[in-house]
Amino acid sequence: MKKSAVVLVGLCFILINLTAAQAGFWGKKKAEPKATTEEAAAPAKAAEVAKPAPVTQTDKAKEEALKAKRAIAQKKLNELNNTEWAVELLSMTTKGKKETDTITFKDNQVSVASFVKRGFPATNFTLTVQEDGLVIWETMQTSEKSGIAFWRGELDPKLQTMRGVVSHQIDKKSKQDYSFVSTVKKNISSSNK
Repeated sequence: MKKSAVVLVGLCFILINLTAAQAGFWGKKKAEPKATTEEAAAPAKAAEVAKPAPVTQTDKAKEEALKAKRAIAQKKLNELNNTEWAVELLSMTTKGKKETDTITFKDNQVSVASFVKRGFPATNFTLTVQEDGLVIWETMQTSEKSGIAFWRGELDPKLQTMRGVVSHQIDKKSKQDYSFVSTVKKNISSSNK
């Protein structure tokens, strides 16, 4: 007990005799040193670094190449629009005979005859042109009653033949995969449905 009293008196003595510098250790905020001129200028220098670099010849060349790619893709899209393709579908998930179908590109959308009957509307599609001239189109179609269909088609550079795959996910458990190849291509008028 005597030891406890001695320790308690000692702690009280220490707390009473704390200096201002020592008080900062116990929770008072110490005065912050003033920033030097260089430290004060640091945010301004950081802002200078954040400014965009001037456009270089390399950037201009990349921009021109991108514009050229977009122009080629737009030209191919215009050529693909208002075309109808007879295709043969071959099931990759079940053995069966070949089915025939029709893929129509019109008004920057694609529709597939048998899938329209199942409730899949015409949808927008993406079109990319690869370095070798191969044209790729892709879309995803949804139907409330028939699930989701993912389409990916490849066209030769002259847009005369097409081949591709479709994955029809009917529900969480049922899925049908097909490959397809074109048999006939024909141009249609923009007023035809």
